[in-house]
Amino acid sequence: NASHRCPLCNKGLQQEDVQRDAQYNSLLETIDKAIQDAESQKAKSFANQIVNQIGDNSVRTILEELFRDTLVTSLANHLTSENDMRSRYKRKKADIEQTFNRAIVELQEKKLPKEQYKRELEEKTDQFRQEINGLDEEIRNVQILFIEAYKNHLIEHVSNFGAVSTQVRVTLWKDDHLYMNKDGQYLLKLMRPEDQMTVLLSALDELLTLKSDKISKLGDVVFFTCINPFNDLSEQAVIRQLRRMDTDDVDDNNNDLLTVSRNCRPILEHKLLRGTLVVIHGDILLESEVPKQCFIQTYNENPNQEHLVDYFECKQCVRNGQPLRCMK
Repeated sequence: NASHRCPLCNKGLQQEDVQRDAQYNSLLETIDKAIQDAESQKAKSFANQIVNQIGDNSVRTILEELFRDTLVTSLANHLTSENDMRSRYKRKKADIEQTFNRAIVELQEKKLPKEQYKRELEEKTDQFRQEINGLDEEIRNVQILFIEAYKNHLIEHVSNFGAVSTQVRVTLWKDDHLYMNKDGQYLLKLMRPEDQMTVLLSALDELLTLKSDKISKLGDVVFFTCINPFNDLSEQAVIRQLRRMDTDDVDDNNNDLLTVSRNCRPILEHKLLRGTLVVIHGDILLESEVPKQCFIQTYNENPNQEHLVDYFECKQCVRNGQPLRCMK
């Protein structure tokens, strides 16, 4: 289609150019797949080479099983997981680039004066560079965490540990009540290795929808408390643990209870166990907690509608902790 134009040089692109670009993208995907397969084979070859150099056959059998159960399987899983993460970041980068290219094309179509076009082009280019640089920095940080996570695995010899996706339980703690799914169970969510705790905030919408409620305001102070899956996870037991959390008799080295920030990547930083219960609590205001209208205002402005007003506690006009009644 001759209407396609290059966003950088403004050169008109013919259909064959567009097709060639599509073929090139397909080639890149094939290359990425080949790299992933090669990385997996490299991990197995590396571990087998170590096994072959052990020497004594009687010892080799024991160590061979050890390496196969840990190094071969875990390293292969680890590299596969890391490559999956890289692929997801590549797609994110491609989305940013496509958004930038569309913005440039739209800018060209406006046919702005030269100086205005140059100024807006520079602004969009600076924004694009900031987004790409931010994404690259995030990738580097996550890759460092991948390396540290696997180093810790090798040091501690944790069997079959790999930085893989983990299924966790999620609930909201509010007013001494834990929110459950429609079956009366904790909501299940899958977390990827690079995920921060913020990905679990979407679970709140699912839990609150069942109560015909939703979040009105999410404050800055939101906690994510992780409870060991081998603990008693009944509602009463969990609430007791949460109540004791800030008291003096709680052991700071208690591994059964861990509160982390919203930016934490728990799988990489804390080796989050499958089935861990993540309790979200803190500064979370629900729609049901917000008065729809102050009834003093209703009586003052709509004197003929006082019969429509419920006698609920209004946070705007409550006095001495007691809700006000009719103000006529």
